[in-house]
Amino acid sequence: MSHRWHLAFHSGMSASSDLRAAVDVGVPIGVVAPLLSLSKVFLALPRHLDSGGSVFIDSGAFAAFQKGETVIWERVFQKYESVILMTAKPQGLSIVAPDVIGDQVATLKLWSEHAERVKNWIGKGVRVIVPLQRGALDAAQMLALAKDTFGSDRFCVGVPSNLEAMSAGDCSTLHHSDFHILGRVVMTDELVQKIDALKANNPDANYTADANWLRARTRKISIEVSSLAPDRSSGLGDTKRTRAVRNVLQQEAYYSLLA
Repeated sequence: MSHRWHLAFHSGMSASSDLRAAVDVGVPIGVVAPLLSLSKVFLALPRHLDSGGSVFIDSGAFAAFQKGETVIWERVFQKYESVILMTAKPQGLSIVAPDVIGDQVATLKLWSEHAERVKNWIGKGVRVIVPLQRGALDAAQMLALAKDTFGSDRFCVGVPSNLEAMSAGDCSTLHHSDFHILGRVVMTDELVQKIDALKANNPDANYTADANWLRARTRKISIEVSSLAPDRSSGLGDTKRTRAVRNVLQQEAYYSLLA
């Protein structure tokens, strides 16, 4: 079954030079909440949204899991809510609900603790991505509990990209209108299995994904930076890094049906 994402977010754009390039090209942007400065949450990201752009803000839970750290959720929520406050088009914003990677019980506890906050985001038209973690409950049961906890089905189901975190069998139990694959855009055999399982029951659903676009292009961007002449235009101009990322994005941006 062929597949194209409705939106494919270019994650890894939290640095100012990279974010500027992504905004200039107009691609769906992915950033991580703990890395966002005040200027980004109050100016750059809201302006991108107001111009019709799409923004995905990750909570940073996966990075914290890899480092053995604990997410300070209040700081994450403050970043989310600053962007929500400053944009006139919150419907273009996707944010990730609180979760603990690989721990269903701890994730359910976070849902309960922060349910009112999540409900408020949903009520403002923000697309809230609710990751489903593996555990005693199967994926369908966890989705039903999410709907009950948040008092709505107007959220997006977050699906981990690897089969260990959620199998194709788990995916085949889900019935919903909006799905986001966390951490992978380029199709692999594993991801094809999951997408096929989701589409079997949800052929008309919205499907989006995010992945770190920069990581696979580090060398190419470095070569591009080295080849660029200094910007001698008046004013501050763009850094070589911004110009290089912009050039490579124009050649190799992820394809999105809705971007």
